[in-house]
Amino acid sequence: MARMTSLDRWVHQQLTGEQTRSKPPGPILLTFVTAAVAVWVCVKRNWWPSPFGAHTWADPLLAHLAVLAVLAVTGLVWAIRTLYVLGRDQRWSWWILPAPVVVSAAFAFVVWGPATTFLDKRSEFEAIAVDIRENPGTSREEFEIGPFDISRALGGGPSGEVYFVDNSTIFFSFTSGWVYSPDHEPAGLGNVDSSISHLDGPWYRYESVYRD
Repeated sequence: MARMTSLDRWVHQQLTGEQTRSKPPGPILLTFVTAAVAVWVCVKRNWWPSPFGAHTWADPLLAHLAVLAVLAVTGLVWAIRTLYVLGRDQRWSWWILPAPVVVSAAFAFVVWGPATTFLDKRSEFEAIAVDIRENPGTSREEFEIGPFDISRALGGGPSGEVYFVDNSTIFFSFTSGWVYSPDHEPAGLGNVDSSISHLDGPWYRYESVYRD
């Protein structure tokens, strides 16, 4: 019955020249936008995906590119439908608002929302550092602590320092991360030029460039 009604409406429009009302952005488009924005927030805050997490198959760069592609397509569809509704039909639909509101809220959260800092996860870093100090010669490779991807945690020799290499900062011969050194200010590793800054208690931030 509904199909016949639609056919009758189409015939009536053809005979009278009445234009079909344009469809506004709807719930399907909003679903795609919300999913893409959720992944984008996770990537920007380094919550997911992680190269060392449970889903190592999900590359952060590819996830970011996929999100941008989805947002570009849905943004174009939203713009076209909105222009038809407002311009040609000269009417308003509340479905125009949700997608840009979701995108704006996500952008505001990423830029101005509270972010997890190293000191927020200090106790988890410290537990690993103490374990490495108590077991000389040991290290840990490729693991996560909160939003931080750690390439390696290793002892710095007889001085008792423990270095955590931040995977996101590795670039050619440059690395940076954190140092646990409860006894003294760390001097850096022997084969690198290091810049050390104190954070709190036994914790320091370091930046290093390996010598040729």
